[in-house]
Amino acid sequence: MQNREISSVKVLVCGAGSIGIRHINNLKSLGVQVLVWRRRTELLDKLKDELDVIVYKSIDEAISQAHAVVIATITSTHIDLALKAAKMNKAIFIEKPISNKLIGLNELLNLVKKNQLVFEVGCQLRSHPNLQKLHKLIIQGDYGPLYTYRAVVGHRLENWRPGTDYRESYSANTLKGGGALLDLIHEIDLVYWFAGPVEKVVACLSHVSDQEMNTEDLVNMILINSNGATGQVQMDMLSPDYRRGFDLVYQKAVFCWDYVKGTLTYKKDGLSTVVDQIPDDFNRNSLFISHMKHFINRLEQPEIPPLCSIEDGIAALCIAEGARLSSKKNSLVDLKEIIL
Repeated sequence: MQNREISSVKVLVCGAGSIGIRHINNLKSLGVQVLVWRRRTELLDKLKDELDVIVYKSIDEAISQAHAVVIATITSTHIDLALKAAKMNKAIFIEKPISNKLIGLNELLNLVKKNQLVFEVGCQLRSHPNLQKLHKLIIQGDYGPLYTYRAVVGHRLENWRPGTDYRESYSANTLKGGGALLDLIHEIDLVYWFAGPVEKVVACLSHVSDQEMNTEDLVNMILINSNGATGQVQMDMLSPDYRRGFDLVYQKAVFCWDYVKGTLTYKKDGLSTVVDQIPDDFNRNSLFISHMKHFINRLEQPEIPPLCSIEDGIAALCIAEGARLSSKKNSLVDLKEIIL
């Protein structure tokens, strides 16, 4: 990929649901050539006409023609597609969560390492300007040890994608990789990013709302990190109003992030200071554009570190699997029990 003009870079998007369409449009705006494959081949011609993209009915042919592959299909198909791409030595951007199962992850990890592939997991909150600022502050400052934290996210599933039937979405189906635990795994990833590796977890997964779905719509977790911090994570698909935030309590300061307000606040000794505010032109798609730009830049400069690596994606999934096991056993789970 060295010294290749951006307009000659070919990126294959696998999947053309809401997230797939978002990636297609964003990649086009970045100036790359977009190829598309989807399982419902009868809809490919419509995609070709409406979005002006090159379409393929054969996944193997589509991957062979691309420099990089974006996997935006239902979660349960992620690993099979990623393995196909990795075996063809293609750069890979895989939507979160990396999978809904642990099977195949070791093989994928080994291929990525062996072939030195550019790999990104689509945990776009890592590109949020408030959280980028927080990450820099924590690295550069001395706030003492992290004692505890709390991450929350919630929004009623039927309000996620206006104009669609939530009951037909993968989000409402356990077998397809849906449910609050995996669909809202961003919060688990943030805990891993800021608080480090998790050793133990106790969790309760439940379905308590009136929505018609065969998976959990509420997750409550307590995590114990290897650095001694202990924190809480709550994720739901039932809140009547959108909420998302992350608080970190250090020895010398408290940081509070509010996604809805777009603010990062520093608190100490009764004083509260907003240390970062999202710009006026910020919108949710800014996160996707920023992360995809990072991925495209890495095609030219693979030495650039990933924003969210394959190891990070696997770590988040292992925490989620530990939470699911804890809820099933009704007991605390040591993540050493989670074996790839």
